Amino acid sequence: MGWTKATLASLGVRPSRRLGQNFTVDPRIPSFFSSQVPQGSEVLEIGAGLGVVTEKVAPKAKLLIALEKDKRLYEFLKERFKGYENVKVVLGDALEYPLEKEVIMGSLPYSISGPFLARTFTEGNWKKAVFLLQKEVAQRLVAKPGSKDYGRLTVMVKLCCDVELGPTWGPKSFWPPPEVFSQHVILYKRRNLPKEFSSFLACVFSQRNKKAKKVLERCGKKWEGEERVRELSPETLWEIFSRA
Repeated sequence: MGWTKATLASLGVRPSRRLGQNFTVDPRIPSFFSSQVPQGSEVLEIGAGLGVVTEKVAPKAKLLIALEKDKRLYEFLKERFKGYENVKVVLGDALEYPLEKEVIMGSLPYSISGPFLARTFTEGNWKKAVFLLQKEVAQRLVAKPGSKDYGRLTVMVKLCCDVELGPTWGPKSFWPPPEVFSQHVILYKRRNLPKEFSSFLACVFSQRNKKAKKVLERCGKKWEGEERVRELSPETLWEIFSRA
């Protein structure tokens, strides 16, 4: 099926602003998702939408869970993929659904990208994740200590995963066109982090420009250095967190 703006409009399902929906109309995007899925994998797709990625990935997947929070789109997807034995359409919330498949993928709305990414670093048995994120969020995942983009997600992903940046996509790749660019990110998990570490980082980076020793004291830890929070490396923050 060709996913032009006119085709999408003809379906009678309009994107929800409340849910941050922007439907993919660039065929290269589902092709890139598909290229990253190993043949015979079990896949969890976050926010399946109208199924443009689902359709492209299904031939490679042993099982594909198409997770969708919007009941309108859930009903549409159930009808569209009712003849696919390896596609299971599920009505559910990405912030609650178990992350237990080998591959996790999807286009993440900006409103949930931070909480969802933090969750993927602490939960599930997934091995590879392929996400389409707002470009500025993708850049945070590879930021250097001291830079303006460096923060909690940077620290967590550095300690949890190996990260690769994929292609960047302009607003015209989506309908309606967002005001920002998007970028693919590929993650390979090495280990899960404790949820307590995520909470610790949230406390620390709430004052990222302050002297670390003062902030860390308020977060229940000691540090004698003169660095500011944003200047502490992921390894240093993990060492501080791990102290008794």
